[in-house]
Amino acid sequence: GAGDLSSALSRLLSALASPLELGGSFHRGIGLGGACDYAGVNSAFQRLCARESNPHAAEASNLVRQVVLCVFAELGPAHVRWGGGTNGSGRDAASSSDATPLATGEESLAEGEEGGEEGLVAMQVEGDTEAVMSNAQVDRIPFNWAAVLLAALLPLMADTLPRDSNGICVIPHRHRMEKQRANDDAMYLTSSGRLAYRTNKVCDNCQKRILDAHFFHCSEGCDIDFCEDCQSKLREVFESFFAHTADEADKERRYQQLVWVISITECVAAQILRQTPEDRTRLAHEFAFEWPTALFGRLVRVVTDVINAKVVHVQDVKDIQSDQRFWYTVGLLQFLYSANALPCQTKIVDGSADSRGPKVEYTSFILDGINKCEPISEWQRWREHPSAKVPDMLAISRFELTVDFCSFLTHNNLVPVSFRRVCLLCDIWEQIQLEVVTGMGRVIPLQIEVRRDPPRLLEDLLSNFGGMSDGQLRRPLRVTFEGEEGAGMGVLREFFQVALRSFLDSSGPLQLFNFNEQLRTYWFNDGADNPMAFRACGVLLGQAVLNSILVPNIFPSVFYERLLHDLESPYARPLGLDDVAKVSRETAMSLHRILEYAEDDIGTVFGGLDFAPLLLPEDFRLSQSTKHVYVDAYVSWFFHGRIAAQLTPLSEGFRAIVGSSSLLQRMIGAVQLEQIVCGASVPVDIPAIRRGSAHEGWAEDEQEYLALFWDVVESFSDQEKIQFIVFVTASCRVPLRGWQDLQMVVQKNGTGDERLPSAHTCFCQLLLPRYTSRETLAACLRTAIANSEGFGLK
Repeated sequence: GAGDLSSALSRLLSALASPLELGGSFHRGIGLGGACDYAGVNSAFQRLCARESNPHAAEASNLVRQVVLCVFAELGPAHVRWGGGTNGSGRDAASSSDATPLATGEESLAEGEEGGEEGLVAMQVEGDTEAVMSNAQVDRIPFNWAAVLLAALLPLMADTLPRDSNGICVIPHRHRMEKQRANDDAMYLTSSGRLAYRTNKVCDNCQKRILDAHFFHCSEGCDIDFCEDCQSKLREVFESFFAHTADEADKERRYQQLVWVISITECVAAQILRQTPEDRTRLAHEFAFEWPTALFGRLVRVVTDVINAKVVHVQDVKDIQSDQRFWYTVGLLQFLYSANALPCQTKIVDGSADSRGPKVEYTSFILDGINKCEPISEWQRWREHPSAKVPDMLAISRFELTVDFCSFLTHNNLVPVSFRRVCLLCDIWEQIQLEVVTGMGRVIPLQIEVRRDPPRLLEDLLSNFGGMSDGQLRRPLRVTFEGEEGAGMGVLREFFQVALRSFLDSSGPLQLFNFNEQLRTYWFNDGADNPMAFRACGVLLGQAVLNSILVPNIFPSVFYERLLHDLESPYARPLGLDDVAKVSRETAMSLHRILEYAEDDIGTVFGGLDFAPLLLPEDFRLSQSTKHVYVDAYVSWFFHGRIAAQLTPLSEGFRAIVGSSSLLQRMIGAVQLEQIVCGASVPVDIPAIRRGSAHEGWAEDEQEYLALFWDVVESFSDQEKIQFIVFVTASCRVPLRGWQDLQMVVQKNGTGDERLPSAHTCFCQLLLPRYTSRETLAACLRTAIANSEGFGLK
């Protein structure tokens, strides 16, 4: 029974119930001098709470949850500094019921019910919760108490929240979502002939405009809307989450487990952030150097899951600061981010000068749930305090919530690059609207007509762009091909394909760039003398960003570093020998030989070097004491003086379109800029592409054939999947919000085994015939994609 189990676990529960005892328990050795066996603690609780190994796992887990809740109740809200001062209502934040780390009463997220803050963190705590620890008792708690507690609780916290089809944790909105119908007078036909409605609504889950007749809106007036598709998918997620519960009581228990995970994460965040800087730093070192890497990665995942689940609900209230628990959890993630970086400050113990890397990849901290937030609101909030920065979570003497901290874009290191890209466009669009508007208040697009033939297309581009000022160029581009009626986004994508191919053609009349066969990238031809063409190329890259067109990843990453240098970005870093290797391995190896040569005759051995372009003193001589000076000077010349005539006009053209963005100058690093221009490079996820795809021209009884098609594509090798994506889209880069945002259209293209699949890459459209067998389907697909050239680049 429960009593017998409680008795059997009495020593364990006693340790959990006492932060003083827990901080001194579970050591590998005898006494407090040894390190805590975090892996052992985690493994023991994993076995205790695993139903496969313990028939009483459910009861044991429940006991652990209750004990931990009581611990935080005893620690007391008065010891949590909820932002200091008042909470906006005039009451002291520490004494406000909205500021306590644990609410009372039992809450449900069922339709129509609410209560407490966000209806999320309230839990029923059994036993005496009035015995709050004194300040003296709290101050005696060992600094590593939270590390031991989290190692023990991770089995109960990890992977417990429902996830949507993209793997992002979600929780139900706290109010019932009511079905709404758009007004009939809002109906119109799109350019493709589809019936649509001007609802002036954006779905808070997929961030797409709601164009359907029906959508869902919060019954209590919260600023949250879902399109029919997302409402249906979210309902399926929550139904699946509770599908394996035996009865209503079991369903309620699972719901309480969900609430418990969020509540405990928020409470742990508050307790860690209330520590002194010294104890916070010691705790961070415990996570960085004593915790196993896999365990630390799971903890980061738990915290990001909780934030992702709540983020859209936090933004959908008028006062984004009101959920203080949420922002303390964000503070916890920033604390873990700082802990994660500590190994970078230590040297590898092998005699080399290299530093260690972070404990886990920095991408583990990215909050993909932010993509569901409204970019314009966040950009406007950031614009009010663009210089805001996250405080040093280890050094700050007292952590307090501020207006600056309670803004997603302040947390630049946690924001997905896709969200930054949209905010960047908001920033640029404001500049456009200020500069170029008609009397009706509408932006006038930059309309050009070009000939399709590449050499003549370049002539037309130079003619159009050459006489325009930056303000005239900083407008959305609209392109038509001479003698053709086609217009719109598909034509624009095709234009970028043809234009970029023309600029990079080394056999053409301009010869602006050289192709490196070994690295498969393009770099400036330092002999090219055509500043107008380089400026037009920069304008083209900027217009690709403005028009949400991803271009191929054809330049080395150092290209984007140089663009940041010209933008005078604080994220621009000094360039070194490793960067030279990204452009020319041969040059980098030659410079490396100079640094490695240890003999005194270095000046003679490398006597043929030309010092003139490097701006070194006239009497400069290469020696052991000056070889580093020479290499540094060469690297600087290689990336600046050598290509100044080519890079300067290209950079000017790029800045003409996006350079006015203060967000770009303050928040975007080289990696993010490359992803904004080119998209990311991640393995092709066929199931995600399938979820976001559309099927046109197929009968109801052909759904089985479509399932067969997706099964064939999923069976392709990794290289074949890349070829398939290039065949359909002309690019192998993932859309910024993930493969599910590719929006591929699979259209039926007749029947017969004699024809091959084809594609309209400008529209991300696959024209697929109906074949007689799976084998023929697979063979024809492989033949088609093998001959694909994408953008036609090398």
